[in-house]
Amino acid sequence: MDTSNNDQQKNNKPEAFQDNGEQKLRFQSLLVDGTKYKTLLNRKFKERKKWDKTSEGVIYSEFPGTVVKVDVEEGDTISEGDRLYIYEAMKMKNRAYSPVDGKVKEVKIKEDEVIRKGDLLFVIE
Repeated sequence: MDTSNNDQQKNNKPEAFQDNGEQKLRFQSLLVDGTKYKTLLNRKFKERKKWDKTSEGVIYSEFPGTVVKVDVEEGDTISEGDRLYIYEAMKMKNRAYSPVDGKVKEVKIKEDEVIRKGDLLFVIE
């Protein structure tokens, strides 16, 4: 019998604490647009990869696919909104644009290359 799925479900449950021998759930408060909410946060959420503002110029793949065309080269100066590359995913051609202004420091992909979600594609400084 496979118990790994059951163990995973147990690990994703919200934290609880003991109060007079009775187990109670630990709620977290969130402030969203001036409104306070109480919610339960599971361990998977707490251990997620946090967003890092210092990596704004580091471009990662958001979807798996195949690179059709790379529009920039190392050393190119680009503006926010300039097209970086075209890739095919799920039989559709998609375009990816630069989120920042800067100079292309590294290009980590080439045409006809298969990319996976999370692959490093460009470094812009």
